[in-house]
Amino acid sequence: MTPKELLYLEDALGMEQQLLVKCSDYGAKMQSPQLKTLLSQLSQTHRRHFDSLIGQLK
Repeated sequence: MTPKELLYLEDALGMEQQLLVKCSDYGAKMQSPQLKTLLSQLSQTHRRHFDSLIGQLK
């Protein structure tokens, strides 16, 4: 992997991690069951993206 590709991967990992944390945090604060469910699903999606990106480093 080139240095430029590694920098891109690092940025993408940071963004996915940030989105994962934000969706989880906001979901915990929601009172609407629909919004809680949606944010939980989004959090899981970002977890899968993060895990997939980490897999590129192996």
